[in-house]
Amino acid sequence: MFRPIVKMLFLSKAALEVGRERVEDAVDSVTAKATEYKSLGNERLSESKDKVKDVASELYQQVWQRSEVLEGEVREKLKRQVADFSLGALGDSSEINELRAELATLRAEIAELKTHRAAAV
Repeated sequence: MFRPIVKMLFLSKAALEVGRERVEDAVDSVTAKATEYKSLGNERLSESKDKVKDVASELYQQVWQRSEVLEGEVREKLKRQVADFSLGALGDSSEINELRAELATLRAEIAELKTHRAAAV
């Protein structure tokens, strides 16, 4: 009669040990997975930070280059407008000089006609 009771005690003790080992294995497994997820999370976070930095850097470079292009276009436009204005002013001054020359010629002709008229009278 002691034998079945002793057997039950050993079975109970064995069941407790096996259960404890299984729980420890499960806890170790969960801990290992948590550590793995944490390291993967840190790696992913680091990768995400690097990716964001790369995108931000690329975006900054594109904005800077576009700014340079727009600045160059505006400078060229201003240069063309100044050149057009200067050429227009030169054109106006040359027209004025031509008109002055024509006036001088007309004055000379009028003076000559007056001289001929005075001589004829």
